[in-house]
Amino acid sequence: MKARIVDDEALKAISPVSLATYLQCRGAEKIGAYRESSGIWRYGNQEFIVPVKSSFFDYSAIIAEVLKSLELVEQRSQLTIYDDIANITFDVIRVRNVSNDTRYGTLNFGKSVDFVAHTRDMILAAACSAATHKPHYPSRKPQDAERFMNNVRFGKTEQGSFVLTLLSPVMPELSTQGTLVDIPEEPPYEKMVIPTLDSGLKALNQAAIQASVDREVRHFVEAAAQGVTTNLCDAITNLYEKLTPDFIEVSIAFSGNRNTSLPISKVSIDSGYIPIIKSASEKIKSNSPEPEQIVRGFITNLGSPAPQESGEVTIQDVISPKPRKIIVWLAGDEYRRAGEAHLETKAVEITGTVIRRGRTFGLENPSPLTVLETE
Repeated sequence: MKARIVDDEALKAISPVSLATYLQCRGAEKIGAYRESSGIWRYGNQEFIVPVKSSFFDYSAIIAEVLKSLELVEQRSQLTIYDDIANITFDVIRVRNVSNDTRYGTLNFGKSVDFVAHTRDMILAAACSAATHKPHYPSRKPQDAERFMNNVRFGKTEQGSFVLTLLSPVMPELSTQGTLVDIPEEPPYEKMVIPTLDSGLKALNQAAIQASVDREVRHFVEAAAQGVTTNLCDAITNLYEKLTPDFIEVSIAFSGNRNTSLPISKVSIDSGYIPIIKSASEKIKSNSPEPEQIVRGFITNLGSPAPQESGEVTIQDVISPKPRKIIVWLAGDEYRRAGEAHLETKAVEITGTVIRRGRTFGLENPSPLTVLETE
């Protein structure tokens, strides 16, 4: 027995725009119009009417007839077709967890929380990469990325081990004709995030395969342009370490609102590559500059005892979570004040970008040095 959708509210939930977009993506053809209220479409060997407004009193009955026609042409259930129409204006990301825990389509509550959290981290990593294309986002994320994440929604649960479905809205893009110069424009940021997730996962997979042969971290660094970041590495690593799956599969069905039709993409990363991915992330982070931060502590070494000269100053940072020595180059009055603070055992404060240098750290783009009055 084939399932039929008869609920009026469910049928009315299919908008004329979503239905028309779906038909266009499927290769249907609009062959005419019925007065000003409906379009006439041909799809396969079927012809049917699609209203232009959902406010018509018989709208739900017409949509029910359209679903019957689509079922005949596509040889798929109305329920599946209905879901595809409802999601046509979204990029649909499905993250499938295949493991012994999910063989009955359920998942432990604690692991479910981890599944959602690290899937969010994975998409946020792509959103950050699409914004600024850096290989590492240690703390503060780009505002565009944060705004993008606020628009991502949960989709309906689906069968297939345990599938997390996420929906990313895609606005329709109207074409411009009649311009003197046809210059391709870069797509808006919101349309670049999910393709960046797709390319990033594929590039991460390839980098892990290459690094398994020559043990070179450069494969991951060079893949930053495709969306590989330490954040993406950590999200994938955490999915495997927290959930212990046989594999995680990410599939992406791109929205019909995209001007360019993109095929459904599926990417899975073998669990054997997770140690390599984890190691690459740690290596890149250890060599990446930290964000601007405050350094406060006592000067333990001066490069030169002469106050009129310049040189490196070593500051023992006392507010860092872990003890560390910060080396900063100072000159002129800055160096003189540092020398006085050293002699009088006074604390100093300075801000800048911290960069690791072996067992010590360097400070770039420092602010003016401040000598604190507390001994």
